[in-house]
Amino acid sequence: MIHHLRIIPLLIIIFLLSTPYSYAQKTKKVNYKGQILDIRTKEALPGAVVSLPQYSIFATTDLDGFFLLRDVPVGKTTINIRYVGMLPITEELVVEDQHNKVKKYEMYEENFSLKEVTVVATNNKTGASTSSSISRSAIDHLQATSLGDILELLPGHLSSNPTLNSPSRATLRQIQSDALNSMGTSIVFNGAPISNNANLQIGNTAKEGSLNTGFASSAGSGLDLREISVDNIESVDVIRGIPSVEYGDMTSGVIIINPKAGVYPFQVKMKINPTLTQASIGKGFQIGQKGGNLSVDFDYAKSLSDERRPYQGFQRFTSNILYSKTIGENLFTTTGFGFYSDLDATKLDPSDAQYQRERRAENLGFKFNTNIVWNQTSDFFKFIKLNVSVNYARQKGYNQEIKGNFGYMVTSAMQDGTITSNRKEDIFDSTGQQITNASKLDPTALTNILPYEFLTQMSTYGNPLNVFTKLSANFFKEISGVKNRIVAGIDWKTDVNFGKGKVFDPLMPPSSGLRMRPYSDIPALNQLSAYAEDNITTEIANREFMLQLGVRADAIQPGRKENRTVISPRFNVSYEVIPKIMTLKGGWGITAKAPPLMFLYPDKAYFDYVNYDNLGATGVMDDQKLSIITTKVYDTVSQKLKIAKNTKSEIGADFRFGQTSLSVTGYNEILKNGYTFGRNFDTFHQFELVKYKTLNNRPGTYPELAVDKTSNVILGYNTPMNDKVNKNQGIEFDFSSGQIAPIRTQFVFNGAWMRSRSYSTAYSFYQKNPDSDGNYKDIGIYEAGDGTEYKRFSTNLRIIHNIPKISFLISLSIQTIWHDSQSYLGIENKTPIGYISAKDLSMHMLQPGDAINPDWQKQILENREIVDRYSPLWLFNLRLTKELKRFGGFAFFVNNLFMYTPLEESKRSPGTYKTRNPEQFFGAEVWLKF
Repeated sequence: MIHHLRIIPLLIIIFLLSTPYSYAQKTKKVNYKGQILDIRTKEALPGAVVSLPQYSIFATTDLDGFFLLRDVPVGKTTINIRYVGMLPITEELVVEDQHNKVKKYEMYEENFSLKEVTVVATNNKTGASTSSSISRSAIDHLQATSLGDILELLPGHLSSNPTLNSPSRATLRQIQSDALNSMGTSIVFNGAPISNNANLQIGNTAKEGSLNTGFASSAGSGLDLREISVDNIESVDVIRGIPSVEYGDMTSGVIIINPKAGVYPFQVKMKINPTLTQASIGKGFQIGQKGGNLSVDFDYAKSLSDERRPYQGFQRFTSNILYSKTIGENLFTTTGFGFYSDLDATKLDPSDAQYQRERRAENLGFKFNTNIVWNQTSDFFKFIKLNVSVNYARQKGYNQEIKGNFGYMVTSAMQDGTITSNRKEDIFDSTGQQITNASKLDPTALTNILPYEFLTQMSTYGNPLNVFTKLSANFFKEISGVKNRIVAGIDWKTDVNFGKGKVFDPLMPPSSGLRMRPYSDIPALNQLSAYAEDNITTEIANREFMLQLGVRADAIQPGRKENRTVISPRFNVSYEVIPKIMTLKGGWGITAKAPPLMFLYPDKAYFDYVNYDNLGATGVMDDQKLSIITTKVYDTVSQKLKIAKNTKSEIGADFRFGQTSLSVTGYNEILKNGYTFGRNFDTFHQFELVKYKTLNNRPGTYPELAVDKTSNVILGYNTPMNDKVNKNQGIEFDFSSGQIAPIRTQFVFNGAWMRSRSYSTAYSFYQKNPDSDGNYKDIGIYEAGDGTEYKRFSTNLRIIHNIPKISFLISLSIQTIWHDSQSYLGIENKTPIGYISAKDLSMHMLQPGDAINPDWQKQILENREIVDRYSPLWLFNLRLTKELKRFGGFAFFVNNLFMYTPLEESKRSPGTYKTRNPEQFFGAEVWLKF
């Protein structure tokens, strides 16, 4: 890893050495002064952030709204001005040789009385990567209840009814959501990523091979977006293309949340729809003349999956405090504290007396985040930034259910080879040979004979702690007309869990083969990263050329035997072919995601096999009942686990004719080494199980036993693997007419053609159950490649009409799915290519012409070869927003305006019908400002 990390300073050294200290014409620099005012009141706006991103120069306004940008190169650049609650200013700036005047900038309040209101996602230049920006007005008009709702504004994403009744996960450039895509989407809040790596609210992965818990959990996938309220958000940026090397531990993309920070009016909001009630309050105020600004907000939401069934629902409470202050002229800080609590529960239903099922998923967390920026006036060194984030949560999952059809013995033995019985004393056979060994091998092992029916209860306690620290520096140097904005930094990330893990009565376990394990025994996941990037801007043939070139090095678990390293080079490039009209762009890069704790340190696999059992025998008295069980334990840790990497590439063009704009982007992404739990040749094991029989029943004690037979037991468990591949290709487009003034209407037309393929690169296995005598069958081996392919072409036409005089805006969304299909991959894998012998687990690959044993042949459904295609589909959604001068407003929406919910028969499974559109749904929101 040391050699890899040397790449970063080496790049910086090469750049410095190649920088001439004198060149033909030295760029002249001046100080640029300005003032920021509210256009309506003409009052100064203190704390506004003014930046020249091309030069890494920024400043904040003082109490009188004045700012000073030092050492600005003379020439053309772009200026950005942001202030909470105000419409951002982004415009071209020409810095003159003699600049002595104070330039005044007037900002409009971001509301619905503007001549043109943005209520859709807009293309955004984050470097040169494909990204979208979603403003506060767009969030308000959409009436989003969580972060997941706003993603439907992205090209190719489909509309759905807002709900908090099931976990919501981010999906970028992929048709069907899966754990890999959502896990690989980084959520960044106030400059720091929110980590889910230490979430261990999972099921029995070794035995079941899945993350199923029975209660709501986002472990092993991305964050549950329901937990993130949007009422305290100023804007959201979504990077779908190749992100800057500043962003790591992700594969799919980045969602950047910009919280409200500054001074804004006291606001109360209420939302209601058929399944949800939500209320929030927020206020940003100034603390004295020099005390800085404090933003405070609270949010509460309650959702029921069905009003007729009040036993199933979700509740969320969040609060955030964000303090911002400029200290002197060069130091700027934002520091935030947050609290959140949510409960997803299915309470005990009085009508469910037979099973008494109940489940809960509780989360309670605290977060701290601070950004400290030290601004410099150096000719080369511009500013240094420190970001520290700490998140701590208390998670509890709970399941209860009455189980039936049991009546056998269970054991809590955790040592391999332990043989236990339901008797306290050691058990011997008729020859005096000792059978049980628990008293020596695992003295703490307990046993119990389960009743035929019993109530099982299990709680899963997790206490994840996530710590993130990043130190970065920005530099700028212009060399012979080539502008270089350089970013370099290092970051450290720690994810650890101090929870008690699964807690249940070991004598009344929820399932066989399950044991308790404190999460505090699991090592922390540490990541050390370094990166460097040069953002180059120049003119070629009087046309703008931009190149973003960087590399990132990540060391995962440095200093431990399971350490891994990965190098991630990335670049984005754009060229202005026709000035102000047409720009070509492209990019390529590698993104990587560390395996979460559950994949690095999985639970052991426990198997309990019966040697002898007379519990169900007739005529056996209670004091003669005997059950003997052998426990086998296997470590499921994979020493071969690799880092999941996504190779992303894209090419496109942006067009602009006045207010009209069009962006077209084609992309190709190949994610390899995706994390799953599965079986391979190393996870099958064999051992000799000794079976005993009754020689005679001895009154008052256990029966006299003798060896009946010895059988070879074959078992298999699941281990972490890298066998998942996701391939996503597509073409996105986004067209905006701009507002057509005579009719005050804007037409926005976007969409995407997408193809998503997901398949396994590992062999699959087929194993028949043992016969009635306990003889195991050979295991069939099948070729890799099983998976699914989805194709979809969808568009969304949004017609947006606003009337500024009455602060009214109405929009109609016409979503069309022109093509929608799903097919299976690997359908040619109909016959085995080999087998694993039941005698000795030796592997045998078949040759052409070899006979196939029926024991190896799995059943293949013929309809797997049929492609499921659906007809074109239309969905109409209507939204309106009305502001009441400056005192508040209300909004209303109707999804599926015409109640169009066609049933369509499946091509693959005739007689099976699918409801294509979501049901008609409506909601309203009211807010008041003071």
